[in-house]
Amino acid sequence: MSSRIPRWFGRRTPASPAATTPGPGETPAGPHTVLEADGERFLLRSSADRASTVAELVRDLPAEPGRPVVVVDVTADAAGNLGEELGGLLGRLSADPACSAARLVMSGAAAATAERLPLAQRLADAWQLDIEAPDAPIVLVPGGGLYVAEPTTRAGGWWRFAPGGEPEALGARMPAPRWQRALARVPLGALGGCVVQQIPAGLSLRPAGAAAPRTGELAYALAVHPERLTLLVSSRGASEEGIAEDLATLLAGLPAELRRSVRLAPGDGRDLLPVAETVADLLGTEIEVCTGLPFPLPDGAPGAAHAESVRLNSSEGEPTWPALLASVVCAPAGPDGHRPAARPARWNLPDPVDGPALEPATLRLPDGAYAVAVRAGLWVGDSPVPPPEVRDRPAEARAARIEIADTDDDTSRDLLLTSLAALLPRLDEQVREHAEIAAPKGAGPETVGALRRFSMRHGVAYVTGAREEGTSVTPDAGATPSEPSAPPAAPPGAPVRPMALTSTSTGSPAPATTEATPVHVAAPASEPRPSGPEEVPEAVPTVPTVPTVLAGRPATGSAARPAEEARIPAPSARASAVRSEVHATESVPAPPAAVSTAALPAAKPPAAPTVPAPPAAPRRTGTAPTGASGDGDRAAFRDLASDVWEEHTGPVNQALIRLPALRGTGEAAARADLIAVHLYLTSPPDGPFGALALAEHAEELRPYAACLSSGLGRLPALRGTLMRAVPGPDIPEDVVPGACLHTDAPLDAVHLEAPDAPVPPTEFVRYVIRPLTARRTSALTRDGSGAAALFAPGTAFSVLARYEAGDGLPGRILLAEVPSGAAPFRPPSDEVVARLDTASRRLPLPGGPPWPVRCTGPLTS
Repeated sequence: MSSRIPRWFGRRTPASPAATTPGPGETPAGPHTVLEADGERFLLRSSADRASTVAELVRDLPAEPGRPVVVVDVTADAAGNLGEELGGLLGRLSADPACSAARLVMSGAAAATAERLPLAQRLADAWQLDIEAPDAPIVLVPGGGLYVAEPTTRAGGWWRFAPGGEPEALGARMPAPRWQRALARVPLGALGGCVVQQIPAGLSLRPAGAAAPRTGELAYALAVHPERLTLLVSSRGASEEGIAEDLATLLAGLPAELRRSVRLAPGDGRDLLPVAETVADLLGTEIEVCTGLPFPLPDGAPGAAHAESVRLNSSEGEPTWPALLASVVCAPAGPDGHRPAARPARWNLPDPVDGPALEPATLRLPDGAYAVAVRAGLWVGDSPVPPPEVRDRPAEARAARIEIADTDDDTSRDLLLTSLAALLPRLDEQVREHAEIAAPKGAGPETVGALRRFSMRHGVAYVTGAREEGTSVTPDAGATPSEPSAPPAAPPGAPVRPMALTSTSTGSPAPATTEATPVHVAAPASEPRPSGPEEVPEAVPTVPTVPTVLAGRPATGSAARPAEEARIPAPSARASAVRSEVHATESVPAPPAAVSTAALPAAKPPAAPTVPAPPAAPRRTGTAPTGASGDGDRAAFRDLASDVWEEHTGPVNQALIRLPALRGTGEAAARADLIAVHLYLTSPPDGPFGALALAEHAEELRPYAACLSSGLGRLPALRGTLMRAVPGPDIPEDVVPGACLHTDAPLDAVHLEAPDAPVPPTEFVRYVIRPLTARRTSALTRDGSGAAALFAPGTAFSVLARYEAGDGLPGRILLAEVPSGAAPFRPPSDEVVARLDTASRRLPLPGGPPWPVRCTGPLTS
């Protein structure tokens, strides 16, 4: 199931007339509703949707013996026999003595109108069966929980309907955590300069001007712990003191049973410990703080029930590596102003070899050394007590920092490195991929040299110099990117993002026949992005899946046959076997008189996105080779570049020594691929191996293009905001919101977040880009810039907005990269578009770096 962030996929079709309701014994023409069964879980779907995403999600829903789950996922054109199939299923369930209730996963099925009872109540009365149903949109959260995002009442969300009885409010979460009822007493909305809002895992606190968490984002992907309430705190745009005061006010007002179970989690990638320490001082009590965001582990993961993985979260909202020190408890300062060090509360280290560890967050290694989990990563030394500067260093989503104790003794240092080498394979895969090793502060040349050799031998990035607290150090070029990229595919054990089920019920009475609206499923916020033929050598984040939004399956009325009513079969004492697919070919009795056959409430079509969403744009494979280069490609490329081959070999060999991860599975293939990239980067745009030649002589240079594309896949991916510029103030007429722009040659751009990023002249039109697959090229150029980025040939971009030049600002075009192949396109959030617009308004500084020629020129449409 699927942070920062969701991509919409699946059916987003407008409501269409429902199919004509067939008579008894008739087979529906065209798409129709069919039933699938999986134990205690049932799915009603369109017969045309054999690859339903929702079908995969149904298997994760909690279902107890005797309390089956029924999910309705039917498009409007297949809803002609929905009433018959749903009624037939409920009839069989009610006839089963072991069945005590059914959970109906259909957004708005518990919502009443002035004219009629809720659909769930009518079904309960008709089939003499308890029905649990939601009164508003549903979000399918990781682990199979069902959350009502905007319940009609504070205590509502999910309701239980008994035949002939009064509905009982069950709360917003199903199954309900222990703290849910107490949460209903917490005031929501404005609090000082902040806003309090419910999320599936508990509560969120954010500055009043910040965007609210939305279904499909990471706030909805957090683990819903049955005993622990999570308070997600975002502080971007507000002072630390203001956030701490509002947070303390919120905690002080919580019911006692909630206050005892609260843990804080950083909602915007910032270090939350300083805020928590201030809150601890204000309240005079201890506070638990997570190092990152807690996500549920998938089924079958090792550990106890409700196992979690706390992952670092970048400022861009991308989860990266699992924290080795998952959370700490900070205490208030004493009367003398001294504050005790935050103590470990939960940690994630390999099992000890020789019995349980004697110290918290500490692992005794076989050679006698100690490995200690710290917030920034790991410390290895000859005692279980790391230096204060190591213990207190905040974590960074960019990398898991590994440090060893400073020693002048070669034997002791070699022993620590030997112990670390034995420990590395036992660490989590994502920790290893994000790991960087740093020399202790003030380390001598012998220690620095030993660590450099260790990093090359074990494929761990080496950071030059000690990082000062609160600042970032630029590692060796290409060692690790400043922000993680999304993985080509989520590795095993990847946490899952929530998926929101959008409401389709308007609450108005439905016409006679039944019609349903499509289920909209939010794909991973970090949808697997194409990363080239090889795995990205940088750290690949394990991305929680975005919450799935099951569009409410209450059906709408249809104008197709206004005189007829949808047939909901009457209860039957005879329970028939449920087939995996039930087609409407059987004769079914008419519904009881007490049940209106306009049973399913009207549906409200989902709101159209603000930005027109183009279809997924496939790579232009006719002119832009993709995938790994072959032996023939590399041999032909070497012949093409024989005159200049040797001058590019040296820089590439140096890069392979600095960054062994660039080699991938074969050093010879990697060398040829990276020589192609280096050749392109050092060629003028109009040179024989530049962008113009690649576009105009595609067939002749195809081996070169194949190696270039393959080589780009070996470079670290780059996230953030990119810019390209075109001379002249005018924007082409066909560059309008919703248009799709393509490039058949590599596309150079500037990474605006880089400290030395240039800005184009104001008389240039600016293309500001939200990337998915851009690559960081400083690993090969070694120019110290870090501002250069490169897209592979065939990349496509969707136009989000255009602004003509005026009021001292240049013409500006906001773009988002479109996924390749069949991957769906999700327009960025309003907040992301606003950030792109802000970046597009940046003015050049006097004496600033010049705008590069290779980042100048139009995109072709």
